[in-house]
Amino acid sequence: MGRRLTLEEVQARQSFSRMGWALAAQMGSMLATQVVLTLAAMLLCPEVTGQPVFLWAVTALSAYGVGFPVFCLVLRGTPAPARPAPRPMGPLELLKMLAGALCALYLTNFLTLQIIQALGYLLGTTPVNPVEQTTEYPLVLNLVLGCLIAPVCEELMFRRMLLERLRPWGEGFAVVASALCFGLFHGNLSQFFYSTAVGIVLGIAAVRSGSLWQCMLLHAALNAVSVGLVPLMEMLGSTGELVVAGVVMFSILVGGFCLRSLYRHLQFQPARPDLPAEGRWGLFLGSPGMIGFCLLWGMLSATYLIQG
Repeated sequence: MGRRLTLEEVQARQSFSRMGWALAAQMGSMLATQVVLTLAAMLLCPEVTGQPVFLWAVTALSAYGVGFPVFCLVLRGTPAPARPAPRPMGPLELLKMLAGALCALYLTNFLTLQIIQALGYLLGTTPVNPVEQTTEYPLVLNLVLGCLIAPVCEELMFRRMLLERLRPWGEGFAVVASALCFGLFHGNLSQFFYSTAVGIVLGIAAVRSGSLWQCMLLHAALNAVSVGLVPLMEMLGSTGELVVAGVVMFSILVGGFCLRSLYRHLQFQPARPDLPAEGRWGLFLGSPGMIGFCLLWGMLSATYLIQG
């Protein structure tokens, strides 16, 4: 028999579990809304179901119009510690954070492409990348979603509501744990690794500055670059791929130096003395809510892998 958990460990697992259930409720309500809206459109106005504007509206409404409020409702009542006074970063430090996030994004995306390619070879199919589907949406709507709606809602969820509730167990733990949840939140393997990596950089920015609006600004700028690369490549024609490759390589080189500089100056606060620091990852990942959220993510990710 394993040892019995202390009262502090039981309370920690309950708190972690509540966070997991909130994330699972967001994902579940989002999927249910997508199904309901799609079925309603097929019955009432079937010609719109394949239209890019309709698909964009379903994505935005289900994830942020329904899923985000559900997440807030489930997490409501979970105590959050007092928020430290904001210490906004200067323009140069913000640019370093952005460059570091771009570097993390492109490097981990390259890794992801290799993994997806290997899985496709093993499965004998071409896995679906949901990000590619969004390129069919109108550019203006993609910018609204990627640079306004998503940064506001996601930064509130992960760098405010989750990270602050995880912070008593140590700032380093809070940054990585909230970033892991951010990666799983995207619901597919194609986005998991780079979303987690970017989430770590954004979490560091949140801990460093205590400024939510600066995290939103970084998130929006990062998405603007990502959204803008595809139309830029199309606009430039045959030279577009070379230009985009140059932008990516420049971002990796500059961002790598910025990440090294940021890492050297990291100073995370340890866990509070009255909370369990040893074994916190086991309590976090082994809590019922987080297990349920991970299982839901696994099932959703599997559908993209096998439906190619």
